[in-house]
Amino acid sequence: MPRILGLCSGDPTSRRSFSGSARQLFLALDGLGSLAGAVDVDLPRPASLATRALELARSRRAPAHRLRARWSPLAVELRSARAERSLARADADAALMYGTDFFPAARGGRATLPVGAALDATFAQIARAGEHDFGRLTPLEVEACVAQQRDILERCTVLFPRTRWCAASLEEDYGIPHDRLVVTGAGTNFDLDLPERAPHDGRTVLFVGRDWQRKNGPLVLDAFRIARKARPDLRLQVIGPAGMAVDEPGVEWVGALDGERRDELQRRYLEASLFLCPSRFEPFGIAILEAMSAGCPAVALDRGAAREIIDDGVTGSLLRDDEPAALAEVILNWTSDLGRLAAAGARARVVVEEKWGWDRAALRVEEGLHSGGLGPVLTPKGTRTRRWSTPVEALAPATPAR
Repeated sequence: MPRILGLCSGDPTSRRSFSGSARQLFLALDGLGSLAGAVDVDLPRPASLATRALELARSRRAPAHRLRARWSPLAVELRSARAERSLARADADAALMYGTDFFPAARGGRATLPVGAALDATFAQIARAGEHDFGRLTPLEVEACVAQQRDILERCTVLFPRTRWCAASLEEDYGIPHDRLVVTGAGTNFDLDLPERAPHDGRTVLFVGRDWQRKNGPLVLDAFRIARKARPDLRLQVIGPAGMAVDEPGVEWVGALDGERRDELQRRYLEASLFLCPSRFEPFGIAILEAMSAGCPAVALDRGAAREIIDDGVTGSLLRDDEPAALAEVILNWTSDLGRLAAAGARARVVVEEKWGWDRAALRVEEGLHSGGLGPVLTPKGTRTRRWSTPVEALAPATPAR
């Protein structure tokens, strides 16, 4: 098996870089004995500020937007040079990129070793949703970002999308051949297995997410208000967003649970009876897996990767209607039946244990790089029953979703 150098556009040891997913995948590869090291190839702060200033001068736009500056040709080439030097110095047989704003070879060139890239969503998918700053770019700027990402992805030996949803975009939007895609899945960001949970109380509803708007926090709050009129004993715990301590009956604003408070986050998952994650756009949804691993049924909108994680009606619910009344009805239906909650939670935990996990993802990365992208592909044609995305040429001007 290859010795793999991890290349990350951010600190590979941080729980903040890519929501901790880079850290978890590199740790899993290290556990297999395959990791030759993990390197941050992002620009030092002075260089980052300098490239942003140059972008401002070039575009004459005020302010130079963070995404536009990050994907400027100069910034991409500087990261690529750092990655190329790191790979040249490493005792490695292959490289795994986390982030697609660099490539470990000079502009337009090919790497001397197999290179893979791990990703949870493509720019084309994010742009269609108008999220992650894409809603602030012009259509031409969106197309330029997609084209630059396509150039980097085409130079990779093999790509590791987490889901079939992401893999479909790589095929349909970017023209990546099917035999260069290996769907890896993902795992939770817990370092240890969770203990057994307490019985469901049928009244505690949980929301986790820093990005209040993208995670659809206003929808959750409106739905909870409706549900609480029918069930005054319901309570909503909100974890993540800062500055949201609004006085609201039945709502507990917990704040962020990072660092030393992660044990409390695990406890909240174990005490919740229902997890709400109806994000307007969710590249993957690690929090959904975390809730399910704690035996808590999850609710999400019927779109994107959530379709591959939640078994509708069995381990949670997939909402077709993005309306407070519809979500309130789902909350009441689940919380009114303790037996159903317990059965769904138990099944959710089994699904995470049997289907998901960073150890499985690491094995698929290892095998994919060993075979040079020509090994067993985990997204066989004919398995999809619907078209998950539309061609990038059909991109409408990116505007933020409601």
